[in-house]
Amino acid sequence: MTLNDILVSALAQLDRGHDAQTMDVFRARLTGFANEAQSDIARALGFSRTEEVVPDNGIVELSALTHECVKVRKAVQLGREVRFMRGDTGSIALPYNEPAKITYICEPKPLSSPSDVSELPAHTHGLIVSYVVGRERMSGDVSTQRGGNIYLSMYEASKSKLRPHVGDSESYRIVNRY
Repeated sequence: MTLNDILVSALAQLDRGHDAQTMDVFRARLTGFANEAQSDIARALGFSRTEEVVPDNGIVELSALTHECVKVRKAVQLGREVRFMRGDTGSIALPYNEPAKITYICEPKPLSSPSDVSELPAHTHGLIVSYVVGRERMSGDVSTQRGGNIYLSMYEASKSKLRPHVGDSESYRIVNRY
């Protein structure tokens, strides 16, 4: 869905028109809500990217990556995973001065233009609409705030089912041996 599709769907669920004048009135606020939802869903999914970079004396500046890096998951050099150290200035140190594939958790690019499409998987775009509707209803008067709770509850319930927590390299199991 494009940003425009998300806004039109949200305005339709809010029982507001989606003509040009109405879109202009609500565009900035609803776009902000859509970007909040996108960031929240990305954190729930563990949204990540893998990019090939060339280190400078074994140092890779994380600002050179195409997305804002939240956490580096792994680095691969010479065909195998290598250990790395995180620097103080937004960089990582690699053992070799060879091209590396860096896998990192990141934030999706914010939506701003009406034709922008979210980088999240297509099955999550409906969640963005639910969040936008819920937030807009919560910002209204007391009579519409109850409806906001329903949309935000649906959003949270659907978001919790997005990522199975099985087999992840960061998950642990405690076994009682006695």
